[in-house]
Amino acid sequence: MRKNYSKQREEIKQAVLEHRTHPTAEEVYGFVKEKDSSASKSTVFRNLHELVAEGVIQKVVLPQGIFIFDGDVSEHSHAVCKKCGAILDIPLALEKAQQAMAEEYGFQMSSYHVLLEGLCKNCTE
Repeated sequence: MRKNYSKQREEIKQAVLEHRTHPTAEEVYGFVKEKDSSASKSTVFRNLHELVAEGVIQKVVLPQGIFIFDGDVSEHSHAVCKKCGAILDIPLALEKAQQAMAEEYGFQMSSYHVLLEGLCKNCTE
């Protein structure tokens, strides 16, 4: 069921879509608060979770247990730099793995979430 449109809800969605840095809920709250001083933390957090449930944005859990939000809902994975914390969107084709799982185990994959850890280009130079 689609929620009623609200100005704050739209600002929250736009904050995630415009900030390609994969912001945390606190960061989204900060972005929204800059534009709308009446925005409350609970409103931002609630709407983030509703936008995730509706498939408008996605939530990613980092190894430290931190939740980040991504406006790109296409099938892709994330790479996290262990030194600077940069988060990159990585296109990762898993068609062969999906086919092998179906053939060997009868498992029908509907979605996937892969989080790669390592060092980004800037931190390896």
